[in-house]
Amino acid sequence: MRQRGNIRRALCCLQQLACFTAFTVLQACHHGGPDAPFQAYLKARSSALSIRTPTMNATRLPQLPNEGAWQLEIAASGIDGLDMLQVSGCAVQANISKRQTSLGQFAKPSQYLFLELEYLRAAPACISRLRNSNDVALAEILQIAWHEKQGQLPAVIFNATLGSDEYRSFWLALPAPGDYPRSSPETVASALHAINEQTRRWLNGDYRARNRSVELLLSDVAGGDGGLRLQHWCRQIDWITATNLMMEQALAKSPSSLEYHRNTLALHRAATAHSYFADVIQPLTTQSQHRLQEVLVPITALETQLSAALPTLYQDWIIDRNQRIAALTNASGRHLALLRHQQNRPTE
Repeated sequence: MRQRGNIRRALCCLQQLACFTAFTVLQACHHGGPDAPFQAYLKARSSALSIRTPTMNATRLPQLPNEGAWQLEIAASGIDGLDMLQVSGCAVQANISKRQTSLGQFAKPSQYLFLELEYLRAAPACISRLRNSNDVALAEILQIAWHEKQGQLPAVIFNATLGSDEYRSFWLALPAPGDYPRSSPETVASALHAINEQTRRWLNGDYRARNRSVELLLSDVAGGDGGLRLQHWCRQIDWITATNLMMEQALAKSPSSLEYHRNTLALHRAATAHSYFADVIQPLTTQSQHRLQEVLVPITALETQLSAALPTLYQDWIIDRNQRIAALTNASGRHLALLRHQQNRPTE
């Protein structure tokens, strides 16, 4: 009897040592690079289930179109060929003059937005002046152009923001080196919200704009890391998805075939993996998801403001992006469901 008790105590010590070793290895892997904790977790689950470790398949992120592909074409208006001398004495004369220079004709989207906003601000006073001086025909040309530009404003804002090279750079998973200086997360968040607020004012008839201020905001957005945030979270969930596949294979078997229901050592391994998931894996994935949501919320808000102007190509990209984000969320939720299911399986 004494010998049998010694054997049991020895086995217990070995099991505790194995669990301690497994936990130590898992903790060490937490400092071995972004993939290391997830790879270690997958192996820990594999060991507990006595199932071969599956291969992690990397998800392909939504593809961005070439630069300028999202740009909307803005129809010309009646003031583009207008002789600026006809509106001499009006503040709008400077705006019409700018349009006829090479700078105005080849303006980048943000600069064109400023020209449109300037016209929307300056034209009403000139229209009233022309009507008062009985120059009704010219006043009508300016009035028609004003209404056209007011209707085109959502598309012009889209070209300068969501459809611009700056926002495209924000979504690149691997930004081109040297294109834009990197922006801090706080700076990016502030810039995104500031642009949204400017857009709200413009669409509600307040056409004031400080050109340099908006340009700096766009530069801050361009230096952001939206694509990297999405890629980082996606990579983590790819590891979770591989673990889900393995756990689903185990659950497809009868309870008696699961080693962790028969073997005390395997049961301890499963408990160690559960603890590591709760302490390390889940906080990492939750943090990555929240980091993406921090920038996705203002991006989505701007898309909502400009929904009527979004081109089909951009709408398709939104659908692709959102479907992939939903798939990532579902994979994480599926893993939690599998953990609960395994924990509730009857033991022999």
